[in-house]
Amino acid sequence: MAWFKTETGSIYYEIHGLQDPSAPTLTLLHNFMSNGRTAWGSMLDDFATDYRILLPDSPGHGRSQGYPPDFDHRAMAQQIAALMETENAVDGHLAGASSGGMLAQQLVHFELVEPSTLTLVSTTYSNDSNTTGAVRKLKPENFKAGGRWLEATARLHDPHHYDGYFDEVILPAFRALTAAQSIDLTLDDLRRWTMPVCIIHGSEDEFFPEQIVADMETAIPNAERHMIEGQPHALIFRRPWAVAEIMRDFLSRYSVPAESKRQ
Repeated sequence: MAWFKTETGSIYYEIHGLQDPSAPTLTLLHNFMSNGRTAWGSMLDDFATDYRILLPDSPGHGRSQGYPPDFDHRAMAQQIAALMETENAVDGHLAGASSGGMLAQQLVHFELVEPSTLTLVSTTYSNDSNTTGAVRKLKPENFKAGGRWLEATARLHDPHHYDGYFDEVILPAFRALTAAQSIDLTLDDLRRWTMPVCIIHGSEDEFFPEQIVADMETAIPNAERHMIEGQPHALIFRRPWAVAEIMRDFLSRYSVPAESKRQ
């Protein structure tokens, strides 16, 4: 475990898998209201033998302390980019789920990093229905989960901040997120991407309908789309083994530049 200081606090992160700093890196970004280990923990062993895994808690989440105003995703991406630079991960593999996928796209769009590949799980390129043509339903009440999932989620955060932190800070921030604060790219933005992109999505995603990722696949020059039938949002929790299998096959086809080329 380690800490990275930012202008608004500090990011908690872990390094898993290969410990050699010159090994190919895989940065895993989690969804809003979660943390790195809860979101990706069940898949770490799938990647540990081949990659040096960078697993942060996003600003203001889990053990990380402090966050940009309104959890602005571009500002959060800038902080994560600085961490990736410190850990020599800016041109490694990059993956993000839901909000983490939005952060990953911000990292690419604003040229904060130059990943070898990009994997997007259960996410969208815009939270503006005028941009995507899909009705926005990004509300906790629409999440298909057990009845006490919000209480369980609070336990990922409150012990590292204070009792009530989740209810007072994170949950209201999620409800208040706008497209401007989270993500509002266009398909033309995606057409400029050059890295290989793997899109993994549930056919019954309650937040981001299938048409969104179909449009993303069409726009991105080097993209492949994998639909997991009958599954809603948050595939990394519902079908982690399926996500890991798709990712391992995808990542195995693309290499990360040797360290000598990165310095």
